[in-house]
Amino acid sequence: MPVIAHLSDTHLDGTAPRLRRLLDVVAEAADAGADALVVTGDLADHGTAAEYEQFVSAMPADRRWLATVGNHDRREPARDCLSLGSTGPLDRVLDVDGLRLIALDSLIEGADDGRLDATSLAFARQALDDSPGPAVIALHHPPVAVGHHLMDGLGLRNPEGLAELARHPRLAAVLTGHVHTSLAARFAGAPLLGAGGVGSTMRLGSRTDPIADTTAVPAFAVHLFDDTGWVRTVFHPLTPAS
Repeated sequence: MPVIAHLSDTHLDGTAPRLRRLLDVVAEAADAGADALVVTGDLADHGTAAEYEQFVSAMPADRRWLATVGNHDRREPARDCLSLGSTGPLDRVLDVDGLRLIALDSLIEGADDGRLDATSLAFARQALDDSPGPAVIALHHPPVAVGHHLMDGLGLRNPEGLAELARHPRLAAVLTGHVHTSLAARFAGAPLLGAGGVGSTMRLGSRTDPIADTTAVPAFAVHLFDDTGWVRTVFHPLTPAS
């Protein structure tokens, strides 16, 4: 089964060097490098076409990847630059060596919290039913509280729909972002795993100001799956540049 590198919250707005430096490390995250990459939203900081072009140009050409959108993204510029081509939510599937990756669009345009609409929930249910093996759902907004007074009000509005999917026998894990810090929990019986932020890191303390530290080193997660879907995760902070 594959090794999946999980990045989140790149917030590209002149920060591409942080992403590129991290991707150089991701390429060596396992013995032969990660088999695929998942980026769980907030790809851009302002949702402009130029920011998505910057994101796409930074992503490795020799490795498969899948990206979701977050609250800083904008659906139509993202659709055009990611060459998705369809209308409606930006939901996608990528099969990697026996593991199905399901990206779900939880973006509410103009809001910071998220929602999975009926179309996305039906898409995921069908993708799980049709999956030949274990599957992973990736979305931006976490369905659980993380103990932060601001972020806990900006999660997924309708976690009950995702909870039903999390109980599916094919579901191995749920991957998320948004909170700019590593996260490990259980949700409806499934592992819930969040990667650290690339663009910034959420500072310790629920009421610090500002809450995001743009000088902290970027971080990412590496998920290793076996043939049954059992997942082992290692969280990696990037070594500061000398």
